[in-house]
Amino acid sequence: MEEYREHVRFQINTTGTLILESGFKVTFVVKDISQRGAKLLLSNTFVVPEKFIIEIVSPDHQKIKKCKAAKQWQRGPLLGVRLISSETITL
Repeated sequence: MEEYREHVRFQINTTGTLILESGFKVTFVVKDISQRGAKLLLSNTFVVPEKFIIEIVSPDHQKIKKCKAAKQWQRGPLLGVRLISSETITL
């Protein structure tokens, strides 16, 4: 199968938190990530709003990438997101 993505996706298995505007938080596992997007596996299935914040913990647990994100698609607990803007926080 031919790949049509603009940026290469990397398989990864790290954790993160999705934060809604209300402050509600849901944990997730990052299944893959690229420069512009990611596929997340949510710990709870619920309908995700169009925009939110995600925090992704680096595999070495030394940094957190905090991103504004937008929902691209959702199939149950699987969620595709577009990363809009980000900052890296060193722990």
